[in-house]
Amino acid sequence: MRLWIALCGLCAAGSSCFAQLAPLTEAATQPAKGRITWRQSFSYTEFDLSGRTIEQAETSTNLSYGITGELSASLTFSYIGRNDTGGAAYDQDGFGDTDLRLKWRFWQHDPGAISTNRLALVGGVRLPTGTDGLSSGGYDPYLGVTFTRVEGRHGLNASAFYRLTTDGQSSPIEAGMGSADLLTLETSYLYRLSPAEYASDTEGSLYAVLESVADYETNGDFEWRLAPGILWEAKRYALELSVILPAVSEVDARAETDWGLNAGFRVLF
Repeated sequence: MRLWIALCGLCAAGSSCFAQLAPLTEAATQPAKGRITWRQSFSYTEFDLSGRTIEQAETSTNLSYGITGELSASLTFSYIGRNDTGGAAYDQDGFGDTDLRLKWRFWQHDPGAISTNRLALVGGVRLPTGTDGLSSGGYDPYLGVTFTRVEGRHGLNASAFYRLTTDGQSSPIEAGMGSADLLTLETSYLYRLSPAEYASDTEGSLYAVLESVADYETNGDFEWRLAPGILWEAKRYALELSVILPAVSEVDARAETDWGLNAGFRVLF
């Protein structure tokens, strides 16, 4: 009977049990074959660049399509607005670069009705389609691996990505936009606050989220950020909100993150 209730909960909540996709970090989940996920995020970040504050507002659109049950393709593009409070040198509005990505889930083990372990390989390229000053200027390929584990009310995601930079900005604001290559390590922990147990009438799940993002560039710059947040996942949509806080910052060639705020939603078609 408990197994039946759990399975009914999965059907009612859709991907909310297995998806547990945190706001900022990757997971080994993807749309089912023939399905599309639209993800829209809105962020505000303040950077410190040699004592001056750079304010950045960005809206990002991600479209993911399930090619097969194990393979998906995604397209991400954004619009960025910057305000340089110390002058006009970095005042700018325009499009960011476009990201094309493939994700292949090559391993999956489901030990229980609401438990899963998954591994996926992720590869893609950043295209220099952005406005001058907001674009890396090169075709920058990357490769990574991501792991997802869901056990009852707990979810864990861990990922590692390496990006080759083929051009780069002379005075970058963000990691990975200069001439150095970028290694990114991501982890996220999600705890299901509600419901305590799934039932046939479960409409969605509320999660507390803690994310960790560490960026190391081959020029020696290193920054580690933490992002506590909250996530609501239902059958066809999700809502997310998180605060971005710097934990360690040893940066010389670009700006440092002071703090940030991210909000967004996802819709499954």
